[in-house]
Amino acid sequence: MSENDAISRISDIKMPNYYLDYYSSLSTETYTIFEHAASAKSTLVDSSGIIEPRIAFDLADRVAKMHEIDIADPLREILKINGKELSALILAKEIALGKYCLPDASLEDKLDLAVRVGLAIITEGVTIAPLQGISEVKIKKNKDGTDYLSVSIAGPMRSAGGTESAVTLLIADHVRKIVGLSKFQANSFDDETGRFVEELRIYEREASSFQFHILDEILNMSSLIFQSNWLVLIQIHMRL
Repeated sequence: MSENDAISRISDIKMPNYYLDYYSSLSTETYTIFEHAASAKSTLVDSSGIIEPRIAFDLADRVAKMHEIDIADPLREILKINGKELSALILAKEIALGKYCLPDASLEDKLDLAVRVGLAIITEGVTIAPLQGISEVKIKKNKDGTDYLSVSIAGPMRSAGGTESAVTLLIADHVRKIVGLSKFQANSFDDETGRFVEELRIYEREASSFQFHILDEILNMSSLIFQSNWLVLIQIHMRL
């Protein structure tokens, strides 16, 4: 996006002239700084010859440039009539079905991109969570041979926040249904629910207690509800 493009984006918005002058000044100075940075980088004295930060105008620009896919214009149109949560589900569905993906992209690649882009929209493209908070998205096998979606979460997911991290599950489950994958069958290979309860108690004993103590029976019951309704396996890998 050029400097003229950035200024033209707001030229039709009704505002006082001093607002437009202020924004134009910011835009001009930003592009001047980038030109100086590009000149310095061209000497190859630095370890990299490119400027890593990118100039983005709005949420759609940020998400598109974060994942290097051409979705800025369609996302901008979707956001005009929907909130960011619904927009994330709509665009994630389109990506899962192959839109905006490379022709030779595998189903796993499409689902990986769909979940990451969805989270990027939810977090407004300003956190590292979509790139590093999601460690990997894989299609794995249940004991009966059916496929399920596995999403591995890493430490940088903390930057997204609790609610946004939980919405990642919604996005993953949404695209899993779209492409016809089965639900994850808990406890088919191991006692995952029992392991979760034990790890929770170890954390309480050795790290820190929580604000509210939840009984083992409630946790076991919740795990059954989780299996029936969320239908997606979340593997937590805290990589610090």
